[in-house]
Amino acid sequence: DETRGAAACERGSLAYASTLFGVRDRADEARSALGRAAALLRPGSPTRPLLDFRRGLIAQHLSRNPAGASAAFQRAHAGATAHGHRLLLSSTWRHVAAMAEEDGRLAEARHGFAESLRIREELGYLIGIAPALASLAEVEPDADEAARLREEARRLVHLLGGVPSWLAKRLEETAAE
Repeated sequence: DETRGAAACERGSLAYASTLFGVRDRADEARSALGRAAALLRPGSPTRPLLDFRRGLIAQHLSRNPAGASAAFQRAHAGATAHGHRLLLSSTWRHVAAMAEEDGRLAEARHGFAESLRIREELGYLIGIAPALASLAEVEPDADEAARLREEARRLVHLLGGVPSWLAKRLEETAAE
């Protein structure tokens, strides 16, 4: 069941990405696959936090359900902490912080984005550091510090050859303002 559940979780993730990036609408397939994964994975499974995180992404980006997304991200965060999944923990911090930012809880958002950045730096997860810097800049009240964070994010994206491309475009737009 663990292996089949993990495979269903991966299928759901691929279908979600296909939908999110406009390749093909596979939202129903994503929900179905993640539902199957939930049925197969036991509550204490080490794969369960990743499943909860992916369910949060679907709730946030496809279903536009902030309450469902927050609950799923909180479950994923607790599970990632319990299982020592540090890279996943950096992502849950980032998404919990983004939900706080949407709700106007900027101090909480700053804390979450800073924790995500700290973990990504500790892990050497370069491709994830630039988005963490840019997110932290968005909630930084000091304009000079926010500009410094954005510039560091731009530098990293440049060093990585324009990756992640979605962030490269966003950083270009903010530089032009």
